[in-house]
Amino acid sequence: MKLDDILPLVGEFGKFQIILNIFLCILQFPGIMLIFLPYFSQHSPSWKCVQGSTVCTLNGTFDRTDANYDKRCDMARSEWEYTEVKEYSIVTEFDMVCDKDPYLHLATSLIFVSWAIGAIVLGWLSDRYGRKIATLACSVAVMVLGFSSAFSPNFAAYVTFRFLLGLFITGNIVYPFIFISEYVGTKWRPLVGMAVWLGASLGILLLGVTAPYVRTWKALTITCTAPYIILVLFFKPFPESARWLILNGRKDEVQDILQRIARANKKQLPEIRIADIDKEVKPGFKHFVRLFTPRRIAFRSLIQGFAWIVNGLVYYGVSYAADDLGGSMYMNFNVSTLAGIPAAVAFFYLSNRIGRKNTTLYPMLIAGISCISVSLISKKHNWARLLLGTIGKFAITISFDAIYTWSTELYPTEIRGAGMGYLQIAARIGSALAPWVAKWLLVFSKILPFALMGACSFVCGVLLYFLPETAHKKTAETIEDQFDDYEVNYNVNASISWIGSSIEMKADLKKAQELS
Repeated sequence: MKLDDILPLVGEFGKFQIILNIFLCILQFPGIMLIFLPYFSQHSPSWKCVQGSTVCTLNGTFDRTDANYDKRCDMARSEWEYTEVKEYSIVTEFDMVCDKDPYLHLATSLIFVSWAIGAIVLGWLSDRYGRKIATLACSVAVMVLGFSSAFSPNFAAYVTFRFLLGLFITGNIVYPFIFISEYVGTKWRPLVGMAVWLGASLGILLLGVTAPYVRTWKALTITCTAPYIILVLFFKPFPESARWLILNGRKDEVQDILQRIARANKKQLPEIRIADIDKEVKPGFKHFVRLFTPRRIAFRSLIQGFAWIVNGLVYYGVSYAADDLGGSMYMNFNVSTLAGIPAAVAFFYLSNRIGRKNTTLYPMLIAGISCISVSLISKKHNWARLLLGTIGKFAITISFDAIYTWSTELYPTEIRGAGMGYLQIAARIGSALAPWVAKWLLVFSKILPFALMGACSFVCGVLLYFLPETAHKKTAETIEDQFDDYEVNYNVNASISWIGSSIEMKADLKKAQELS
């Protein structure tokens, strides 16, 4: 029997899978919190003139929304001071202001660059040593590197830790989804996938509710990592991926694992013989070229690549720009994060109800309109900006969740691995651009960040209209099977052949009648 046929016998989604799912959701908390940590740890607080200064004579405090914010760059450092303590953030600790400000955006975007690099290396590590060891090793590395970054003696060391951290993020955030999906039945995979994404949203929310009470960047970094080290002790009882064990000829271990699952789920496993799994062909450069060689598949690849860039840009960009919506930076971050929880549920419901295409396209358009509206509304109306920003985050989260499923189905089996690898790189490009768009563009215009994100979302939504729906359709195995016009041409050719055959048959029949 194949593994998918055995799972119903031991329980497709019972006590064992529920405990494993909860554990993996909590395990990804450190990684997801460290990704969004710069929102707080790299926050640039307001400043004021030093009391008694004869050079700085401005009254009050000045934050990024104030027209006088950049005037301190024309003064000596001794003429002004932060409104927060030195240990408040990276900015106050290492004086990362004025001409040093762009380096902050570099530190934020570097984690996404190394994420793309690490995903390639970790793919080999996972195939070579197993899903469990890869997930465990990466999770430990994320916690240790994140914890160590809190003791960075200078900004260069901090950036180095952030880069190294990104190399292992895939194993801590993406692998839990792969891990749990291999131990549940097909019909339960969307549910556990939704649970993993909900777990990610809860991790981000936990960061948001902790930050107001832990007001120094070092203490907040330690809080995001140190408590989760204990999870390593609970990882040992969970089994290795059964599918990976079968691929590596370790069927005896799989038998023991299945017995454990059956006992946990109160099932009785009968005598079975596990069938071999055909090893998948690893996509190489030839497969990557095929993403762009035929014009029709190249058209789809280019649109999808742009869509994944925009999704990564807007999803992270709106989060990083939450403090620009006006009002409390903590409230804005938490409200924006809360939008991700109903968004995951909405995706789960809508993707089967109205299709993958509509669940990706229309939320993308809504996100575009929302972001453009934010850029046009005065900061005097904080409630309106926050509402529209939250709608934008809600919509882009639905779109980002849905495009994972849609793109998987848009690519035929023969190039799906190469296609999804290409799209993951595209998403990381968008993510790396997010801090530059959300923060750096404020130097040129206060409306530019949300305006640009909104324009990209709207254009992307229009382009996605030209891609086909895949819901409730058979997954294509080859590129030729993927195109509707191929099917039309096939049908037309078949019809022409049938008509030609009919004419020939009638001619033969008439000739036979004349002879008789």
